[in-house]
Amino acid sequence: MRQICFYFFISLLGFTYLNIGVAKSTNSFQIKSNVVDTAKFKCTYKFKFLIDSTKMTFKDNDLYVIQIGDNFTKSYCYQLFYFDSIYNAKGKLDVSPMMDYYNKNKPVDGSFSSDFLEGLYKFTNGFFSFYVYKDYIKEKVTVTDYISYHKFIYDDELKPQDWIVMEDTMSVLGYLCQKAVCSFRGRDWEAWFTPDIPVSEGPYKFYGLPGLIMKLEDNESHYIFEIQGIEQINEPIYMTANNSYRKIDRLTFLKLRMNRTGTDLAAMDLAKVGINANSVYHYDHIERDYK
Repeated sequence: MRQICFYFFISLLGFTYLNIGVAKSTNSFQIKSNVVDTAKFKCTYKFKFLIDSTKMTFKDNDLYVIQIGDNFTKSYCYQLFYFDSIYNAKGKLDVSPMMDYYNKNKPVDGSFSSDFLEGLYKFTNGFFSFYVYKDYIKEKVTVTDYISYHKFIYDDELKPQDWIVMEDTMSVLGYLCQKAVCSFRGRDWEAWFTPDIPVSEGPYKFYGLPGLIMKLEDNESHYIFEIQGIEQINEPIYMTANNSYRKIDRLTFLKLRMNRTGTDLAAMDLAKVGINANSVYHYDHIERDYK
């Protein structure tokens, strides 16, 4: 609970800064994006992930979405997309929806009930605020992400994992799937893919199998993606990566995210508004090679 409360303090702090920006410009929340491809498929996964390894506490009500085009894919947590949609649609805001909810529903005794936190969570960008863009023409992955209210962008190589395909099979969402395993940046992974959907794609940075990855799980079950639905669509894929994002390299970003650089951006931001917090991370990143 302490880690969750700290997360919400960080979110509130971000909105404090954003509201200052709104007072100066009515377009502060507008998100400018470019169309990079047309999605032919949209896959939705249930995303279950560890948020406190000391208690093995999971967050299990997030959805993970992949838009798949001919040359480009975009993936993200639905809560982040919902958050961006709210603020892109609002334009001018006198007060953010999150602050409005907080002011109207904050507990009198200062406690944080699970219902209050879940309600507040709907107005945040979620526990994971990254967009992952795979560009198959330029052969690179671009990731945008936040630390507190600071926006970052980094490029990564577009390279399939070294999969070993096994003989094991099982059914996922009514599709016959085959097992494959790999090691990727400090974790061992198990994937179940179906050749019946001949799209070499999967959640996060995973791909390269002869079919869509329907389920993906690391060997410690800290991160689990399981498909919930597949749609054939015809909609634009937007990419947001403007000058408001600070360019950084992947490992430096991960160290900064996990507070391994000696600079804790979130704690410093909290200190600016008079909140003292000890940012202790009880979970580990999907990619562990920053250590």
